[in-house]
Amino acid sequence: MIRSRIGVRDTFGDRLRSSRQRLRPGGRKFTQGDLAKAVGVERNTVSRWENGGMLPKDPAVIASLADVLGVTADWLIGGYRAANGTRSAVDRIQERSGASHADSVAGELPDHAGAVVVGYLARLRAVGCSDAQIHGALDLLLLVAHNSVSAIALNDRTEDQLSADIDAAWDLVVRILRRDGIRL
Repeated sequence: MIRSRIGVRDTFGDRLRSSRQRLRPGGRKFTQGDLAKAVGVERNTVSRWENGGMLPKDPAVIASLADVLGVTADWLIGGYRAANGTRSAVDRIQERSGASHADSVAGELPDHAGAVVVGYLARLRAVGCSDAQIHGALDLLLLVAHNSVSAIALNDRTEDQLSADIDAAWDLVVRILRRDGIRL
């Protein structure tokens, strides 16, 4: 299989590998063996998935992979696209294996809105949220910021309009975490 080294990664194997390599439990690399053990398959199976030799056939395994890696099954399987056919903000962030949340947000939103989101992420880290919870919150905050419900495009919305959308998503994040016993 020929793969381009420029542009966006497109295959299931590439998304799986970049998601696995991004994980650093306890500061150490998350290996193919670690992923295999976490989802109940052999290490060589993970290797074949990452190298494009095969895809998982069991939806439960795909769901387990997504859960362990802190991504959505839709993104992992198909790198889902925004309604207009362009890569969504969440897709671009998930595919940047080395970027921090702050770096990613800075490039996705206007400065003020990006600073608000980065501040919310810092609050999540401060109370001890897991990486998966932080990624989930970031996904939600960015999806709301880039929402297509608003008749006004992202770049045409005022800071107040954009901040109101992000704050509404933050309220939802707080409610979900509160339900799970995490107080912000």
